[in-house]
Amino acid sequence: MNATHKNEQSSLEGMGDDELSPGHMIARVSAVAVKLVFPFAAQNDIRFYLNGINIRPLEDGSVMVVASDGHRIIIVRDPNGYAEREVIVRVDKDALKHASNAKHTLDVMSRGMAMFSGEVAQPLFIQPGNSLIDGTFPRVERILSTTGYREGVSGAVNPTYLTDALVIAKSFGNSIRFYTRDEDSPLNFVLGGLGDLECFGGIMKRRDNFDVLPGWFPRPSAPDSLYEM
Repeated sequence: MNATHKNEQSSLEGMGDDELSPGHMIARVSAVAVKLVFPFAAQNDIRFYLNGINIRPLEDGSVMVVASDGHRIIIVRDPNGYAEREVIVRVDKDALKHASNAKHTLDVMSRGMAMFSGEVAQPLFIQPGNSLIDGTFPRVERILSTTGYREGVSGAVNPTYLTDALVIAKSFGNSIRFYTRDEDSPLNFVLGGLGDLECFGGIMKRRDNFDVLPGWFPRPSAPDSLYEM
């Protein structure tokens, strides 16, 4: 090893690990889970923490991936995920083209690097800059509930948000079920057909000025013999 190389090596060693590496992995979740929740994340919201996805460890060792724009919430439980701690991560839309394979993952490093990785952990897409978002993500358990709900739909719901839930179900799962509690509580939904992943979400109700069937609709009359129904 020549003197120049030795000097370069000494200089690199003097920089320390923090300056040379992205740090250690603090979260790894299914790329499909990320793609599934992405449509529910906020876009350019002043509540900056809603512009990312929340990755949160659960007590059973699994991980949940959450997104919300304040009007709807979607949560995916990844039983094979890993999270050293709770984080909020920015996800680039361009990266989602690598998120359709069930064996791909989103890997988040302690110094803010986030990348989508392939089946053998090779980087497929490395997001530029620091992908970690400082802030406190809303406690979804204070907004959604599984208590007192029954299957069905009731209350006024934004049709766009309802359509978005149906589109996600069509794209990722084989079925969707809706659950309701009262006129004000969120309309909850559960997706099936996601393999190891589990999906639970909610759509906030709207206050509207109609709540009964129309009184002007004609009452039934005696059936006509030619058009008996």
